[in-house]
Amino acid sequence: MTGTAVASCFNYSSYASYQTSSKKTGEVLFSDSIDVNSDKVKKEESQRGSVMEEYYARKPQYKERAKERVDGGYVVLKCAGISTEDMENMSMNEFKDVMSKVIAGIPHHATRPYDEETVLISEEGWENMKKDPDYAAYVVGLLQEDRSFANPFFALGDKGSYIVQHFGASPEDYHGVGFSKIYGGTAAGARSMYNSAKAGGIETRGPQADLQPPSDYNLWEERRKAKRRKRKEQLDEEIMSQYYQKKHLNDLYEKKLYENKELARSRSVAEMIGSRSNTSHAPKLSMASGTAFYEAAFMTSDITEMF
Repeated sequence: MTGTAVASCFNYSSYASYQTSSKKTGEVLFSDSIDVNSDKVKKEESQRGSVMEEYYARKPQYKERAKERVDGGYVVLKCAGISTEDMENMSMNEFKDVMSKVIAGIPHHATRPYDEETVLISEEGWENMKKDPDYAAYVVGLLQEDRSFANPFFALGDKGSYIVQHFGASPEDYHGVGFSKIYGGTAAGARSMYNSAKAGGIETRGPQADLQPPSDYNLWEERRKAKRRKRKEQLDEEIMSQYYQKKHLNDLYEKKLYENKELARSRSVAEMIGSRSNTSHAPKLSMASGTAFYEAAFMTSDITEMF
């Protein structure tokens, strides 16, 4: 500090020393209370950053990444209306209750509506989170980051996942496991494994977690059914293709047959017209001349037979 700030600070200290020197020895001195409070503040500050600072010292290569998670966790806590001072003033039971609600309220990505997740925190983990808000923010930030990832298999009909996250005394103690809701091929087996692994932790469920596969769901049987459906679709396509080919050939045959009939009919009409025109040019005979011609032919035939 410079200028008037230094003078005022100096004068305040001198005044405080003067006032306390006139107190009775049996009373608590004001200067002593200042020393006690300052020691308490120093102690709290040293404890406050101990977990993460020790982690940074042990794992400097992960320091930048861990600080990003801490910052992200503080954003979530701020949105929940929780400050570091609030966490420090809470009892352990209150702290567990509030942090459990914050952790359970972190949403999953929109492509993970069927996921179910359980967070397990050891007693030492809870104590260190309470002692060092940075570690509490780290836990929240890691969970927020993990749940924000998209599921690349959602569009392929993925059934969702079971996830179990474990937190201990420091970030080094973290480990997690996740597996499909049809792990091993059956929904019942996956559910049983998840129930045995979660052991009463902080549970979080996606908005559509109830729409999980039925307990008798079997992946391999479903794949066989899907293969049979696909083969049937292929056969149906082949049958329809053959049908349309035959129909096309029949249409061509009927068209050719119709054209041939039309051609034959046009020829018949032409021949009839031609024969009529030829008949119109032949000499016409009257009844009398026809009779005379017939009698002449008859007379000629008789005379020939007589000789």
